[in-house]
Amino acid sequence: MEKYLSKAVKFGAVLAFGLATSNAFAVDACNEDMGHTGNGSNVSGNQVGSIGGTPWGFEQWYQGGSATMTYYSNGTFKANWNNSNDYLTRVGYQYNGNGIDHKTKHFTVDYKYTKTGSAQYGYIGVYGWTKNPETEYYVVDDWFSKPNEQYIGEKFGEITVDGAKYTIHAFLRQQEPSKSGTSTFVQFFSVRETPRQCGHIDISAHFKKWDELFTGQNQQLRGSKGGGSAQLKFGNVTEVMLMTEAGGGATGSVDYTYFNMSDNGEASPVGGGESAQSSTSGDAGAGQGAGQGAGQGAGQGAGQGMGGFDMGNFDWSSFGQGGGQGAGQGGGQGGFSFGDFDWSSFGQGGGMGGFNFGGDQGAGQGAGQGGGNSDFSNFDWGGTGANQGSDTPAPTTTTPVATNPAITPADNGGFAALPSEIKAVNTSKTYKVFNSTGRYLGTIQANAGTSLSDALFAKFGKGGIYMLRSGSKTVSVKVAH
Repeated sequence: MEKYLSKAVKFGAVLAFGLATSNAFAVDACNEDMGHTGNGSNVSGNQVGSIGGTPWGFEQWYQGGSATMTYYSNGTFKANWNNSNDYLTRVGYQYNGNGIDHKTKHFTVDYKYTKTGSAQYGYIGVYGWTKNPETEYYVVDDWFSKPNEQYIGEKFGEITVDGAKYTIHAFLRQQEPSKSGTSTFVQFFSVRETPRQCGHIDISAHFKKWDELFTGQNQQLRGSKGGGSAQLKFGNVTEVMLMTEAGGGATGSVDYTYFNMSDNGEASPVGGGESAQSSTSGDAGAGQGAGQGAGQGAGQGAGQGMGGFDMGNFDWSSFGQGGGQGAGQGGGQGGFSFGDFDWSSFGQGGGMGGFNFGGDQGAGQGAGQGGGNSDFSNFDWGGTGANQGSDTPAPTTTTPVATNPAITPADNGGFAALPSEIKAVNTSKTYKVFNSTGRYLGTIQANAGTSLSDALFAKFGKGGIYMLRSGSKTVSVKVAH
């Protein structure tokens, strides 16, 4: 019994660390305090430009009245306008020429802002243009006055993502200002049913849905000058930006105090609501968890005795690819319920550092009774150093896996830096940067051959342990400056 309890305790410690890590690196724009960084750069008149040291650019455009915009080195920005017929302020990715195929990237943005003022119309969210064909598009999370079909066109479909339902519309702008001058072009809209002022947008989820709905068919549309027939197709994106638009004699202001846009983000679940947080329970407890990322659903279970963890359908996709569905029940010694986890993010072959939940009867289902069947003796602890089938208790830390380094707990700030050989990158990447407690700090752009420690020191100006995340992979880098 004692050896089983020891294994359960140590496994529980590793599991608890995995939970803490997953939560620590989930960006929460609504609760994080990023704020403006560096000296602001003021913009007057209609201007387009780049934000030095970032992959992003800015643009201000308006007709009538007066306006100013200020952007900062971390991508946050603010603006105010007075008596404008149409005003747009935005920050994000800009692409020259014919744009890019959006399917080669995965765009996401996390944001928080406040606004004042009023307008006859106004859209707040994601904005951009495409070429071949030329279209204008919006993912609308908030507004000054709620959009209606008179100005955004009839409904073509809907998508549920990032915690809410969005309705999808198309509208024809006829001989109106455009990127090419004055032209006739289609506008695409995804409009959130409930407005919000902060959160996460999986931009590419909307692009994918538009591709499904708009395949090049000709359709009669409402329009700015009576409407007409148009081809419905989403082209190559020339910009992907976080934007506020206000018009119709509009006066107001906006202040984005949190901004983080990525072209290498992770997919949100489509078709379900925002995922619930995982939970664990103590002795004779029960836990429920819902996957975040590629998996959907919830797992339920009850455990008696040590731990009582129920992870029925937790999706670890914040660390890797994929998700699982399923529910498990755990009883007897240990009381762990693992349903149908996808542990692939922690190492090759699945598992945290290579766990394999096979072997003894009930192992992997958590249904063991008494001492023997809830034992971890037939688990494959892979990278932890224990032999498969061994009764030796697994160590409480994991060894980094080259293909997807795991984060190792340590006394200093909760993490240990990874080996020096992974501190330089082979290809250019944008990394989200967190401190050792999981607080989001901003982003760095690392070019091929760049030392990550040098890039971190150049951006933040001090040594320490930083956590870097790109796509599904998280690594730590010690800066010794």
